[in-house]
Amino acid sequence: MIRHFPLFSLRRSIPLLILACVLLLLLGSHLVLKPYITRLFYQTAETNLAYTLNRLQGGMEYLLSRDDLEGVRREIAATGVHEEIRHLLVMDEAMIILAATPAGFEGQHLDQVSLHVDRRLPFQALQEQGAIIQLVTRDEHSLYGLISIQLPDGEYSSHLQGDSGLILLELDLNHAAQQGWYHLESVFLWVSFAIGVLAILLWVWSEWFIGRRLGVITEAVNRIREGHLDQPIPLSGRDELGVIAAALNHMQVSLRSSRDELLRTHEQMDSILRHIPSMVYIKNLQGHYTLGNRHFYNYFGSDPLGKQVFDLLEPPYAAEIQYYDDEVVRTRRPQQFEISFPISGVMHSWFMVKFPLFDDRGEPEAICSVATNVTEQERNAYMLNVSKRIFEHAAEGIMITDAQNRVVDVNPSFERISGFQRKAVLGRDPAFLKSDLHDSDFYQSLWQQVTTEGSWKGELWNKRPDGTAYPVRLSISGIRDRHGMISGYFGIFEDVSEEYQARTRLRKLAYRDSLTGLFNRLAFKEKVHEFLARARRYHENFALLFVDLDLFKDVNDSFGHEAGDLLLKQVADRILSQVRDSDIVSRLGGDEFTLLISPVENDIALASIAENLIDVLSQPFQLNDVEVTIGCSVGVVSYPRDGENLDQLMRHADAAMYHAKAMGRGCYAFFDVELDQRNHRLMQIKHGLRQALARDEMHLVYQPEINLQTGQVFGFEVLMRWHSDELGWVSPAEFIPVAEESDSIADLTRWMLIKACRELLPRLETGMQMAVNISPRQFGGDRWLALIRQCIDEEGLDPTRLCIEITEGALIRDMDQAVVQLSELRKLGVSVAIDDFGTGYSSLSYLKRLPIDYLKIDRTFVADIEQDQDDQAIIRAIINLADSLGISVIAEGVESEAQLDFLKSLDCDIAQGYFFAHPQAIDKIKC
Repeated sequence: MIRHFPLFSLRRSIPLLILACVLLLLLGSHLVLKPYITRLFYQTAETNLAYTLNRLQGGMEYLLSRDDLEGVRREIAATGVHEEIRHLLVMDEAMIILAATPAGFEGQHLDQVSLHVDRRLPFQALQEQGAIIQLVTRDEHSLYGLISIQLPDGEYSSHLQGDSGLILLELDLNHAAQQGWYHLESVFLWVSFAIGVLAILLWVWSEWFIGRRLGVITEAVNRIREGHLDQPIPLSGRDELGVIAAALNHMQVSLRSSRDELLRTHEQMDSILRHIPSMVYIKNLQGHYTLGNRHFYNYFGSDPLGKQVFDLLEPPYAAEIQYYDDEVVRTRRPQQFEISFPISGVMHSWFMVKFPLFDDRGEPEAICSVATNVTEQERNAYMLNVSKRIFEHAAEGIMITDAQNRVVDVNPSFERISGFQRKAVLGRDPAFLKSDLHDSDFYQSLWQQVTTEGSWKGELWNKRPDGTAYPVRLSISGIRDRHGMISGYFGIFEDVSEEYQARTRLRKLAYRDSLTGLFNRLAFKEKVHEFLARARRYHENFALLFVDLDLFKDVNDSFGHEAGDLLLKQVADRILSQVRDSDIVSRLGGDEFTLLISPVENDIALASIAENLIDVLSQPFQLNDVEVTIGCSVGVVSYPRDGENLDQLMRHADAAMYHAKAMGRGCYAFFDVELDQRNHRLMQIKHGLRQALARDEMHLVYQPEINLQTGQVFGFEVLMRWHSDELGWVSPAEFIPVAEESDSIADLTRWMLIKACRELLPRLETGMQMAVNISPRQFGGDRWLALIRQCIDEEGLDPTRLCIEITEGALIRDMDQAVVQLSELRKLGVSVAIDDFGTGYSSLSYLKRLPIDYLKIDRTFVADIEQDQDDQAIIRAIINLADSLGISVIAEGVESEAQLDFLKSLDCDIAQGYFFAHPQAIDKIKC
C-alpha cells in the first residue's frame, strides 16, 4: 500500500535546505569551537604557569643559597607586576611567607591569606619534584600553581624552617578570558557574514543549474511511466542529475533483465533452503505438503509431497502439529513451539516456527514451517542441569573465578570444608585461602603451570578463617571461551587431613627405625639433602658424625639378639641425651648411627660432642641381669669442607670412623685427604676379600715352633697370606682387621682350617701339632666350635694334634662363656694357647679358671730382651707364672742367638721366629 505525502517544489526546498544548513553550521561552530578554544586557553595558561614556576624555582633557590632574602623579594615584586598575577608567595616548610606580592604578607602563615586553593595541595607539592596546577572556578576564576624549592642549610638558613620551601602563584584568568571572548565573537561575526554570502550564491546557483535540469528529468520520467522506454533523456553530466539521467536511460535494459534476475533469485532461495540446517516445508490449506528442502526429504523419505502430516507421523504427534497449523490460519500470525516426535524409531526434539503465506488479496494460501532439531541443545541443557546438581551436591569443594581471578561462585562443600561463607568470598581473590606454609615461588610456579599447560594438580595447605592450616588435594583448570581465550578458572579440592595423618603415620613407619625410634637410613638421606639445601641457600655449615659401636657383635653373639636389641635401644637413648632438639640422630642399621649437627661453631665443639658420645657409650649397660661394656668409634666430617654431597660426606665419614677404630677404638677422628686415601685402600681390600677365596688368591704358610729342650720341631703355626690380582701382596695386618669388621673372617678361618688339615696334617710326624688362630670376633659365638667338630668328623683331624690360639682380650670379655667354650675344646682333646700374652689383662684369676695349655709371649717383649731389663723381668715373671700353673710357654719373635740363650736360661719350653725359619709354603717345610 502506497502512502501519499504532500509534495513540495525542489525549487523551494533546496534554498530552504541551504538556509537550514547555514543555521546549523553557525550553531555547531559556536557549540564546538567555543569549548575547544576555552580548553586550549586553559592548557596554554597551565603551560605558561608551569614555565614561570620552574623559572622562579631556580632563581629563588639561587638567591636563598646566598641568603639574599631582599633579592628574593625584589624578584617576586618584579614578577608580580603583571596584572594577571593575583598572588605570588615564597614560603618555607612551615608555610611562613618569606616574600609576597602584593606586599604585606611577609611573616604571615599561609592560612592567613585568603586563597581558594585546596589546603592539602601545598603539602602535596612539598613531596613532588615538579609543579602542581589547580584550576579554581568557584567564587573566582583563578589558576593556582605550586612548586617546591630546596632551602639552604648552615649559617645562612637560621631564619628558615625546614629543608624545603614552596612557591605559590595565583593567576587571574578573567582578564585574559574576556579578551579571548572578544576576539572569538569577532571571528564568529565574520564567519557568519561569510556563510550568509555563500548561502545567497548557492541559492542563485541552484535556481540556474538545478531547477532547469530537473524540468528535463521530470518530463522524461513521465514518458517512462507511460511506457515509452525507447527515447533517451537528452541530458548529460557527471553530477547527480547527470547520473539520474544515465540511470533512467538504462532502466529499460534493467527492466528487460529483471525476469532473468528473478530466476537467479529463485535459485539462490533454493540454495538457501538446501543448506539451512533446519527442515523447511510448505503445505496448502488442505494440509498437503507442496514443497520441502533437502533436510525435509532426509527425515521423511524421498516422496513426502502430496501427503499429509497423519501420513508421516503417529496420530498423537500429527494431531498436535495440525492444531498449530489451524492456529496459523485462524490468527494469521506466526506460531512457535517445541515438540518431540519419533522418526525411524528415534525420538527427536524440535523447535518449530509456522507462519502464513498470503495471496495477492492478502488471504492465507499456504503455511510455511521451519523446524530446527534441538535434541542436542536439550541434551546440553540436561547436562547443564546435571552439572548444576553436581556443583551443589558434590562432596568436594568447588570454586569458580573470572578471568581476573575474582570469585564468581562456590558450592556448599566449599563452605563446609573451608569455613568461609559464600557471601564473604564472592568478588575476592582466592589468596585469602593461602597459608604461610608455602612461599611465593610455590604459588608462582603453580599459576605458571596453569597458564602454560591449562591446569595444575597437587596438594597444598589452605587456611581457615581462624588461621588453622589444613591439607587439600587441589585441581585448578582454566575455562576457555569459544575463541580459546581464558574467561575464568575453576578449582576442585578435598580435605585430605585424615589421609595426610595416615600418610604421616606410614611415613613415620617408613622413616623411623622400628627398634630405636630413630630416623632410619632412608630418612637420614632425606635429612642430609635438606641440610645441604638449607646450607647452600643460607651459606651455613653442618657436621656429620658417623658412630660405630665397638664390641656390639660380641654382645649379640654372646647373649643373643634380644640382648642386642635392648642394647641398641639404650645406646639410642644415650646418644639422644647428648644432642639438641635441632640435631638429627639416625640408625643406619646394625650398630651404625649418624648425627647431623647444625649449626657448627668449630672443630673444637665437634670434638667435644664426639668425646661426650665416647664417654657416655663406654659406661656399663644393664641388659636385664647382665652388665656389659662396649664403646664406640666416631668419624667426623663437616660441610662444605669435607664434601659437597651425600655420597662424599658418607664416604669420608666412614673413612674417618675406620681410622678411629684403627687408633684403638674408643676414639674419634676428623677426615683428611690422607685418610681418604687409606680408606680407599681399605675399600679395595674389603671388596677384594669377597672375591679372594673364589679366585684362589689365598695361600697358607707355616712357621715351625721349636722345642728348646730337644731342638726338634714341636709343631707349626698356620698363617694366611693373600696375593691379590689387583692389589698384589696384602699384609695380614691390613686384611685381617678388615675381614673381622666385614664378618668375612669366619669364611677365611673355615677355609684355612680345612686346607691345613688337608695339606699339613699328612706331613706331620707323630707328636707334632698345628696351631690355628681364632679371631676375637669369632670367639664370641659358637660357630667356630662347630667348624672344629666338622674337621674332626669329616677331615679326619686328630684333635690332639690341633692347638687353638686365642688372644687374652677375647677371653676376658666374657669369662664364663670362655670357660664353657675352652672346656668344650678340652673335651674334644684340642689344646689351647693364649696368644700375645702380656699385652692385655694378664692376671692369676683368669689363668686359674681357664683350661689353658700354652702361654705365647708377645714378640714385643722378646725383641729387646738383650738390652731391656724390664722386658727380661716380664718374661721371667711370665715363665715363672706359667710354670707354677703347669702351663707351657711359647716365645714368639726369636730372631737372634742371644735371645734364644736368654730364653733357654729361663727354661722356656718352646720358641718360634725368624732365627729358626721364616713362614714357608707347604712344599718347602721340613718336618
